[in-house]
Parts: sequence; structure tokens; C-alpha cells
Amino acid sequence: MLSKIRRYLVWLALAIVIIAVWFLVSGLKGAANNDKSQDQRYVVEPKNIVSSLSLSGTVDAEEKVTLQFQTSGQLAWVGVKEGDTVQKWQALASLDQRELKQNLQKKLYDFMDSRWDHDQLKDDYQSQETSGWNIYLTDEITRIAQQSQFGLNKTIIDVELSQLTIDLSTLISPISGIVTQVDQPLAGTNITPATARFEVTNPETLYLKVVVDQQDVVKLKPGLQAKILFDSFPGTVFPGEVYYLSFKPAPGEESSYLVKISLPSKAIGQLRLGMAAEVNLITGQKSGVLAVPFLAISQEGARSYVMVLDKNSRPQKRPVQTGLESDEYVEIKQGLKKGEIIVY
Repeated sequence: MLSKIRRYLVWLALAIVIIAVWFLVSGLKGAANNDKSQDQRYVVEPKNIVSSLSLSGTVDAEEKVTLQFQTSGQLAWVGVKEGDTVQKWQALASLDQRELKQNLQKKLYDFMDSRWDHDQLKDDYQSQETSGWNIYLTDEITRIAQQSQFGLNKTIIDVELSQLTIDLSTLISPISGIVTQVDQPLAGTNITPATARFEVTNPETLYLKVVVDQQDVVKLKPGLQAKILFDSFPGTVFPGEVYYLSFKPAPGEESSYLVKISLPSKAIGQLRLGMAAEVNLITGQKSGVLAVPFLAISQEGARSYVMVLDKNSRPQKRPVQTGLESDEYVEIKQGLKKGEIIVY
């Protein structure tokens, strides 16, 4: 009796194993059939391909200057404040010039004294036969005359330097624009060159500054049209155009390059320095070219291929030559014909 029960249990276990194996095989076949049914098919046909590049940038200005005094001193006058509009060559601020002018006056007196001494020397040694220096002057007298001329030249240089110091004590804007920075707006304070900077920006020269990686910059060229969307103006697209590509990497970058994009004149009055924007550049476009979905392209080393259905609806690997790429489609230059069906 026990033996029968044991044989019954053995057969039951064997049946369970067989049923489990059958379900497993059926499941694998079903999964394979499902995977096959999930293959996507695409009929090769002509399409319009637009290749674009999306980048980020900020507003900057071509004409932007930072002015500061050459020496320390007391700030005697400040003629502008942040936000003021200034004209080219307009004075912005100046240091106390009283000491500088007194020093200039002293240099002028030194010059006059040296000039009179020099003229007297010429008169003392002037030849009665000629109107110039006597050609028979001794070497010693010649050296004295030259030394007098050198002293006179030094006083002339001292006067010019004193006048230059006075000129540099007044900051003058070399451009027209808006005052965007005034470090010290109060006169009467003592300043150093580093603590009294004035910045002027010409808003008519605003542009979009973009730093582009070396792999993408080769796709760009002057004249490319751009669509610009500023964070500050959601939903408004501004047109632009690439007009400058730097030859060397941007400051602080190893392999990224500065690209400048023009801004429309109607937008300049609304924009500010540093505003962020997203820009879309059309790097290429073609009409009526054969194309397939981007996901249909597979790589085998350096070669591209697709799976094409043959007459028996069986997929066959076929190499293709690709061209322009968009976000969804890839141009096929060689390898496919219109109407063929690919799977992926």
C-alpha cells in the first residue's frame, strides 16, 4: 500500500513538472510573438528635414567700458548716477585738482627758469660771425651746451606729465550709453582706483552671447538665422542672426567658443544686460529627401544600416548612407528606395 502511494506521488510530481515546462515554453513563444508584433514598420518616403541646434545664452553689449582713475585722491565731483544717459566724451567725475594745478604751475616756473638759462648760455657763446653756435667751440663748452639742452628737455617733459595728470583726474566716457555702475556716488570721499569704478554701456549694441562646444561650433557660420526665447518674455520669439564666431576658445574655456547673435532693434529697448535666453539655430534644411525615423538607424562600427523587409516579409540588414538629421528623422542618401518598408 505504501509503495502505491509512493508511485502515485512520483507520477504526480512528474505531471506537475511537465505542466510547468509546457507553460514556460508557451510563455516564451508568446513573448517572442508579442515582440515580433511590436516591431514598428515604416514606409520610406520623401520628407522635409530641418536640422537645428538648441543653445543657451545671455545678453551682453559690444560697447561696454569700465572707467577708473589712474591715481588715488579725493573725489571732488560726481556728475552722474546709475541709470543716467551720457554722450560720447562727456565728463563723469573728477578728483580734487588744486594740488595738481599747483604742481603744474611749479613745473612751468622750472621750465621758464631752465629756458632763460639756456637762452643766456647761447647768447654768451654765440659767435659774432655767425647767427648760430660757433663752430670753433671747445669740447667743454659743447658739453655745457648739451647739458643745458637736456635740462630744458626734462622741464618740458615735467610740464607735460603734470598736464597729463590733470587731464587723467577727470573721467570721460569714450562712448554714448547708459551709466550701469557707480561705485562711489558721493563727492568728498577719498578713493583709490579700485574703489571708484564707473561703467557705461551702449544699449544700441546689445547682442546674445552664446558659448558653444567644439562639436557644435563647426555646424555654425555667419548668417545663420536664429529664434530666441527669453526667460523674461515667455511665449515671445525674437529673430536673430549669427554674425561672429571666435577663432580661439572663450575666456575660461578649453574647447568652447564664443558665438555672437544679433538682436532685433525693436527688442533692444526691452532687454537688459545678463538676461538669459534659449536660442534655436537652423543649421541645415532639405526638402523632398528620402528619410527614415532616427530610431530605425543602427550602427555597426562606422557603418549605418537598417532592417528592410524582402519579398517574403523577412527583415534583411542593409547598409545606408545617412545625411542631414533632425530630432526625429534622418536623411538617407543611398541604400533605400521610395516605398520600401523598414522595421525597427
